[in-house]
Amino acid sequence: MRLGIVTSSFSMTPEDTTNAGVFARDLALEFCSSGNQVYIFTPRKSTKPGPSDPFHLVPISWLGHKHDLASVSLKNPWKLMELVSLMISGLWSLPRYVEKYRLERLLALWAIPSGLFCLRAKKKQGVPYGVWALGSDIWARKRYPGGDRMVKKVLREAAFRFADGVTLAREVARLGSAPCEFVPSVRRLREGGPVSPYQPSPDYMHFLFIGRYEKNKGPDILIKAMKSILDKGLQAQLHLFGAGSMEDDLKAAIKGYEALIQVSGYADRETVIRYMQGCQWLVIPSRIESIPLIFVDALQMRIPVIGTDVGDLGQCIRQYGVGKVVSAADPILLAETLEEVVLSKDKPIMGEWDKALEQFDLTRIARKCLTALAEKPASAPD
Repeated sequence: MRLGIVTSSFSMTPEDTTNAGVFARDLALEFCSSGNQVYIFTPRKSTKPGPSDPFHLVPISWLGHKHDLASVSLKNPWKLMELVSLMISGLWSLPRYVEKYRLERLLALWAIPSGLFCLRAKKKQGVPYGVWALGSDIWARKRYPGGDRMVKKVLREAAFRFADGVTLAREVARLGSAPCEFVPSVRRLREGGPVSPYQPSPDYMHFLFIGRYEKNKGPDILIKAMKSILDKGLQAQLHLFGAGSMEDDLKAAIKGYEALIQVSGYADRETVIRYMQGCQWLVIPSRIESIPLIFVDALQMRIPVIGTDVGDLGQCIRQYGVGKVVSAADPILLAETLEEVVLSKDKPIMGEWDKALEQFDLTRIARKCLTALAEKPASAPD
């Protein structure tokens, strides 16, 4: 199959782990291993792809170079201009690329803006497309003018709809007035040779956060909770990795606690593995969530998770017994759970890790997607 993946986030190299682009990259590699010719259409970035990648990367020209479009502020006139330039370029260029490369199917990662580009190509060239929706993709649709209407149109015109959460799938089905299947977004974390684990002080309980420094991910909640238990004299350390609009505020919030709370930049694949091997708990303190990619990383590394009961996260933790659930995204409630695990640090978590990983197997997921793409025949252009 000559397949085009249209995505606003794509990791150019295995070391680039800034966002859901790591899933897009691993999915593309899985498609290639099945004998498909895969073309990646993504906004032009300053990072260059690896020389031996089996897929064809076609950059979409625009005025920006930012990797994480989900964190772009629409209140910034220049950033807004960058996004407008991307919309115009993608709507104009993708139908021409479809014709140039004789593509048979398209996959939009995610509904906006990729789904709009695919919808345009369907109208012009008759090529069918599927949509894989992320939580942030759907929840942010009302941030921009006409976003709700555009998302609904993209979902309704798609050959199929996937969503990376059960609750999210129900919302996508409602918006698209058509079925949507829960299919998680995952990556293969353990690639390449062995990685030496991070070796923390054995006198402390070590907590880990890996994610975007944005309000919906709740890093501020975690820092407040951590400071609370440290003020009680508990022996714990917190390691945060990420980037985003809250980074300066988070660094200001840990003044006086720098020895026990570290706010660092993005964690590459090796760093994720090292710290998940060395820390005792991963914390996902999100205010809103579906099933984050980092949760699947935790399953692969068998590190227990403390997560808020939002979206499908709490249910997944309970279903497989892989951690503890905090009833709400609240620093007081989270501090109670952190204190609990510090005081009972020798109590093991006997999770159903293998059973959980069966649900999040990348090869099975890729095959499901290819089957869905192959089922829908091309249509006549409008």
